[in-house]
Amino acid sequence: MVERLNEFGFPVKWYSEGRVRFVAPEFPTTKAGEPVAPTKWPIFYNPFSSLSRDLTVVLARTFDRKIRVAEPLAGSGVRSIRLLVETDTVSRALMNDINPYAVKAMKLNAELNGVLDRSEFYHGDAAVFLTALSGTENRVSYVDVDPVGAPSKFVENSLRAVENNGLIGVSATDLAALVGNHPNACYRKYGLLSAKNHFAKETAIRLLASFVVTRAAAMNIAAHPVLSVYHRHFVRVFFKLTRGRARVIKILANIGWIQACDCLRSTVYPLENLPDGKCPRCGGEASVAGPAWVGPLQDVETVEKMLQRSEDLPQAFETITKIRDEVDAVGFYPVDKIAKNMKIQPPSPAKLVEKLKEIGYKASLTHVDPTAVKTDAPLEEIIRLVSAGVC
Repeated sequence: MVERLNEFGFPVKWYSEGRVRFVAPEFPTTKAGEPVAPTKWPIFYNPFSSLSRDLTVVLARTFDRKIRVAEPLAGSGVRSIRLLVETDTVSRALMNDINPYAVKAMKLNAELNGVLDRSEFYHGDAAVFLTALSGTENRVSYVDVDPVGAPSKFVENSLRAVENNGLIGVSATDLAALVGNHPNACYRKYGLLSAKNHFAKETAIRLLASFVVTRAAAMNIAAHPVLSVYHRHFVRVFFKLTRGRARVIKILANIGWIQACDCLRSTVYPLENLPDGKCPRCGGEASVAGPAWVGPLQDVETVEKMLQRSEDLPQAFETITKIRDEVDAVGFYPVDKIAKNMKIQPPSPAKLVEKLKEIGYKASLTHVDPTAVKTDAPLEEIIRLVSAGVC
């Protein structure tokens, strides 16, 4: 086996994730001991994305049939191999990468994990790989899109490669663009307006969802978000795809604008009603983001199924539990920012949630920001509770 590892011409090592062991580059570290950017490795493998792969495994377990999956940017192949090893639904995985060393690594890793006979390997451009799957007879049940940076150039071909009632998972790591730090970059990549606001990380999820939904709509595909996640350095949304004009028209009603002000007032506007950027609460200048997905970010039935199938993956189980318990509302209220505006000490977010529930509102914490509260209560009611010190 040592001889096989020496074939790469650069340092590699064994890693473990889920129920698989695999080979990937031995990454250099910074002076602080953190791994350098995975983009600088000779084979792409991001150890920080283990939650993304956990969630993909759990989602694949929810299928009620045997499925084929495709990964156009497979890198070391760990995601696809985990799908083959850790589910009883994935019968075959198609792995592609433009890097010849990555193809060599995924072949070795598939062999080491006993799934070589259920794997197919391709060396080439992701778009060409996906195009070959776009015919009705060649489509797969699931495509995973997990690039470095923006997924925008891979989404359309991925949508074409998925069969009716199939699923697609899309990640974005270019958070600086999506959270409003670089709105010009966001417009260049996605054709959308990002903006800084007090729930910018959730807005990033909603912009990514909007991009996929609108690209799918152009192909008469309705892309329904079934699970949406923010974690550390990425946002990820899984979609169920169904074909048909009537479904598309219905789902596009969930595309609109998000206006938010530093006073913490936020408002959702329908697509045909572009907001003027003036806050109706304080009269100040408000940010506008969109067109954004303003509908539900989760599908209740899918989330429950995933929760039931995630007990062997603690990080996924914890994340899905938090998502299941979140209130379905656009945006959230960071408690520390409310307190800062009022020049008082911030209360406990959990206690504020409890108090809001006591007086009849829906309220929850959010996995996106542990300091924040999601609720259907009006801002004035939240401010009243915080100022009264009852939480």
